Amino acid sequence: MFSYRAAARFGDDFIAAVGIAVRILTIGAPPITGFCIGSQAVLGFGWGVRDFARVMKVAKSVLSITVALSFAYSAAVMLFVWPLVKLFSDSDKVTEIAVSSCIVFHLFFGLYGIQSFVTTMLQSQGRARLSAVVSFAGQGYLFIPAVLLFPLISGFSGVLASQAIAELGAGMIALFVILRQFVELRQGGPA
Repeated sequence: MFSYRAAARFGDDFIAAVGIAVRILTIGAPPITGFCIGSQAVLGFGWGVRDFARVMKVAKSVLSITVALSFAYSAAVMLFVWPLVKLFSDSDKVTEIAVSSCIVFHLFFGLYGIQSFVTTMLQSQGRARLSAVVSFAGQGYLFIPAVLLFPLISGFSGVLASQAIAELGAGMIALFVILRQFVELRQGGPA
C-alpha cells in the first residue's frame, strides 16, 4: 500500500509497474514461507524436549533449503524479467519501468529465506517478541520510513530503493539473530 501511494505521485504507469513488481515478488514468498511453517512442528518438538542438537540439525537443513530457494527465485526473476513482466503488461512504458522495479525489488529477495526461517524458528521456541522484530522489519519499521522519505529525496528511484534497503536491513537483522541462535544452541540452549 505504501509503495503504491509513493508511486502514485509519478503517474499511472509507475503504479502499474510497481504493481507488477510486487505481484512477481509475492509469487516467490509463499513456497518459502510454507516450507518454514512445515518445519515449525519439528523445531518446536526438539526445543520442547531440549534436544538442541536436533534443533540445530533441522535448522541448518531448513535454512539451507530456504536460502537456496529464495536466491534461486531471485536469480530466475532477474534472468527472465522481460518475459515475466510482459505477462502482465503490453505497454512498452509500463514494461520498461516494471523491469527496473522487478530487478531492484528482487536484489535482496535471496535474504527472504533467512528472514522467513528465523521468524518461524523463534515462534517454535515461544519467542514471539523477537520473532515480531524480525518479521516486521522488511515491510514495517524499516520500510515505512524509507518509502516515506526516499521518494522525496530521489523521486521514483527512492520508491524502488526503499524496498531494496528495507529487505537488506531485514535480512541483516535476521542473519544476526540466527547466528546468535546458533551460538545459543551450541552452548546447550537458553540459560
